[in-house]
Amino acid sequence: MTNIQLYMWSPALGAPSIDPKCVVIESYLRVLKLEYTVVLANDPQTSPTGELPLIKHGATWIAGVDRILAYLVKQGLDANESLSPKEKADYQAYNALAQEKLYDCMLFTWYADMTNFVKSIRPTYAQLLSFPSRYLVPIQLKKNAKARLAKYDVEITSDDSTLPENEKDEMLELQRTGWHHMYRLVRETYRVLDDKLGEKNYMMGDSATTLDCIVFGYLSLHYYPDLAHKRLQHILKEEYPRLAKFCDRFKDAYFSSENGLATLSEPASDIPSLWRTLVNNPRGFLTTIKDDAMAYMSSADNDNSKKKRSEAQLDFERKRIWSIAGGVTFLLAYIIYNGIVSVEVVDDDYDYDDDYENDDGYVYE
Repeated sequence: MTNIQLYMWSPALGAPSIDPKCVVIESYLRVLKLEYTVVLANDPQTSPTGELPLIKHGATWIAGVDRILAYLVKQGLDANESLSPKEKADYQAYNALAQEKLYDCMLFTWYADMTNFVKSIRPTYAQLLSFPSRYLVPIQLKKNAKARLAKYDVEITSDDSTLPENEKDEMLELQRTGWHHMYRLVRETYRVLDDKLGEKNYMMGDSATTLDCIVFGYLSLHYYPDLAHKRLQHILKEEYPRLAKFCDRFKDAYFSSENGLATLSEPASDIPSLWRTLVNNPRGFLTTIKDDAMAYMSSADNDNSKKKRSEAQLDFERKRIWSIAGGVTFLLAYIIYNGIVSVEVVDDDYDYDDDYENDDGYVYE
């Protein structure tokens, strides 16, 4: 399988990418020894879903880690092909654990720990992003993290830079302020994965599978980043050395200099970004925002819907709708005023061509 183009976040903080999902997909491509090129997109708006990774295979675009993995399996590229039915069932359980708990713990140490955010995370994103995204994206990522961590009763409110420098005293202070439960969660998650790994080279045996790509993808952002507060790295090294050695083993096997760096390529001209959608069909883009807002308002009035979502989630969704609408309105006003694009008023029965994206998330030329 050739002509795969992977759009991803750049390497950063000592990891193959600053985004664990991008590491997962590149790991998968390397484990299967597929030919691919990389576009360092460094902008979630590159993707039609507002997230990376994104791949192009021929005329087909697929966004999101789960969709990409499903697509590759459908093409006969299954790293789990040799697994037994029981092992495949185990894979599903451990996959869910890694993608949820490991990701949540990463978000916690990146964004709830304000020292890490101010001294490490925000400056790193600022180096990767262009103007004005370098000022907007880190704050949006922090807001997204706050909404996701609400289920753990984690509040991202203040700077903890005044914590004691001594690690023992620092952990006691964290326990006093109620943050210790997230470190219990990460230890519980590490323990389950450590038990699964045992004395094996990889999670399922002597050969790497999809689970190894996923576990490495997320653990790599726990283990390698040289943050101001290296709490997750410390726990892995001191308490779960087998998992730390697994990360080094996987990195040496698939991301070492002997395996070569990924070949960089230019972005395709037909990339289905949110910006392209706006320019090609501004009315359709705004109609979609309006429909999303109406759907949200309708669901918010439904008692059953309210029971399923926390107040923090509802507030996050409400702010997201209005921030998108306000941002697009400002952007449209700016580009029209500066003559970047012109807006032509047409009849209401004009047939807009928006067939480039299917309902299943696959995008075609």
